[in-house]
Amino acid sequence: MFSRYAQSKFRVGLLATLLVGAVVGLGHIAMAAGGGGPAAAAAAGTGHVNVFFLILDYMVIGVLILASICSIALIIDAAIHVRESRILPEDSTEHIRTLINARQFDELMEFTGTDDSFVSRALHTAIRRAHLGYSAMREGLESSTGEQTSNLFRRIELLNVIGNIGPLIGLLGTVLGMIMAFEALHNANGAAKPAQLAGGISVALWHTFGGLAVAIPSLVVFGFYRTKIDKITMKASLLSEELLESLRPDQKSGEGRGATARPSPRRAAPSPAPSSTSEA
Repeated sequence: MFSRYAQSKFRVGLLATLLVGAVVGLGHIAMAAGGGGPAAAAAAGTGHVNVFFLILDYMVIGVLILASICSIALIIDAAIHVRESRILPEDSTEHIRTLINARQFDELMEFTGTDDSFVSRALHTAIRRAHLGYSAMREGLESSTGEQTSNLFRRIELLNVIGNIGPLIGLLGTVLGMIMAFEALHNANGAAKPAQLAGGISVALWHTFGGLAVAIPSLVVFGFYRTKIDKITMKASLLSEELLESLRPDQKSGEGRGATARPSPRRAAPSPAPSSTSEA
C-alpha cells in the first residue's frame, strides 16, 4: 500500500511538505523548551527581559505552530477529498448512464439521491424539478454544480488565508525582535556589545523564518488544488449537462404541435372579399 501511495509525485511532495512543517514546529518547541525561547536568549545578553515581550514572543510562536498544524491538516484533507476518483467516480457515472439508457427513472432517482458523487447530486437536483419542465431542470443542475464547486473551493480556502497571514505573523515577530535589540542598546546606554544585541536579532530572524515556512507550502498547495478543482469541476459539469440532455424528452412531436399552435400573422388577402361580393 505504501509503495502505491509513494508512486504519485505529488504525494511524495506532500510528505516532504509535512516533514518541513513538522521540523518547523519541533524547532519552535525546541527553542521554547531548551534555551527558554528567543526572549530568554535576549535576556541572556541584557541581563533582564521585559515580561510583555516574553508573552508576545510565546504568543507568536504558538500562533505559528497552530498555523503549521492547521496547514498540514488541510493539506491532508485536500489530498483525501480533492481527487477525480472521489469527486467524479467512473463507476457512478457509468451506472447513471446505464439507468438513463434503460429509462429506469425510479431507480435513477433513488441512486442519485443516495450517491455522493458530483454528477449524482447535480442530476438529483435536476430530476426533482422534472415536473416544472426541462428549463427548470437545467437551472437546478446549474445551481447544484455551482454550489458543489464553491464547497470544494471553500475546503482549501483556509490554506490561502494561512499563506497570506503567515508572513504577517512572522513580521510581527520580526518587529518584536528588533524592539528587543534596540531596548538592549538603550539599556546599555548606546554601548551594547554584539552579544547583547544578538538575542533580539535572533528573535527577529527565527520568527521571519517561521512565518515563511508556514506560508510558502500553504500557498503552493492552495494554487495546485485550486487548478485541480477547477479542472475536475469543469469536467463534471459538462458531463452532468450531457447526461441531463439525454434525459430530455423527444421534441419532434412537440415541435410539430407547437408549429400548429403558434399564431400566424394576419394577411391582407381577406380585405378584397367585401368588394367582390358587392360587385356581385
